[in-house]
Amino acid sequence: MYQINPDPPSMPSPSCSWPRVLIAAGGGRVARRVAAALCAAGEPPRALARDPEKTRAVLLDRNGASLPVDVVGADLTDIDAVRRALKGIDIAFLALGSSPAQVDTEKAFIDAAADAGLPHLVKLSVADPAPEAVSSVLRWHAEVESHLATRGIPHTLISPTTFADIIMLAAPSIQANSRWSGTAAHGKNALIDSEDVVDAVVAVLRDPTKRGGRHVLSGPAGLTWLEVAEALTETLGRPITYDEVSVEERRAQLEAAGLDEWRVDLLLGIDEINRAELYRTPTDTVELLTGHHPRTIHEYIARHRTAFAQ
Repeated sequence: MYQINPDPPSMPSPSCSWPRVLIAAGGGRVARRVAAALCAAGEPPRALARDPEKTRAVLLDRNGASLPVDVVGADLTDIDAVRRALKGIDIAFLALGSSPAQVDTEKAFIDAAADAGLPHLVKLSVADPAPEAVSSVLRWHAEVESHLATRGIPHTLISPTTFADIIMLAAPSIQANSRWSGTAAHGKNALIDSEDVVDAVVAVLRDPTKRGGRHVLSGPAGLTWLEVAEALTETLGRPITYDEVSVEERRAQLEAAGLDEWRVDLLLGIDEINRAELYRTPTDTVELLTGHHPRTIHEYIARHRTAFAQ
């Protein structure tokens, strides 16, 4: 069962053969699957969450049962609370969703981890972060990574290309109209299945020999959105179309959908990544870390077939 506790109990003794892991924040899309994988391996982590009840609702195994995770309720910017949560922890996984608050929140957590003497930090980042990058997401992670480098914490950067999961944002349009819109029909991106990211993170958390440096993760092939449409067509058994529109038209579509300005910029930035072909070339890192080939776009679509079905 879950323990919601501002001052968590000690974890198992140092003689335990598996690392004592903290996940911050525990309710994220990648983080909660990492927690489930660790629990399945008999290595339940501690989770840090601003809203413990909300996090508890998503920390479930494949059968929908609650995971045996020690959930600590605290804001990641509360340095004293984070220090307490890190007591007895050997390695932490920092994985926040994209938002304007991400930079300040992750930097605050890093400061607390440095002050607490955290032995190792695994950060979910992105491939090719840079202060002047074409996408806001890349700029945000570049700032956090720069701060991390100054704090002296031994760390590993998990740096995936664009998640194949981005297609799910188009699922309602594909389901209703068998088409969706974007601004970058031709640039290639080696989209990665987030399940492969989860597997890679778990491998690094469990195996000290795989830690350190940057692991750039990608899918098995660089694809254009037109090629993704072809994969949807082949897998779903009906024609699916990608409509290229201007940046101005796409911005108007997203704004009309009620999205916040930062989210509109984020989605347009992903198309800029494709246009610049930053992630054109696949890497072999998923296989090196996990021992299996990265999942294909066809496998991703087949796994989520019901989301696209008419």
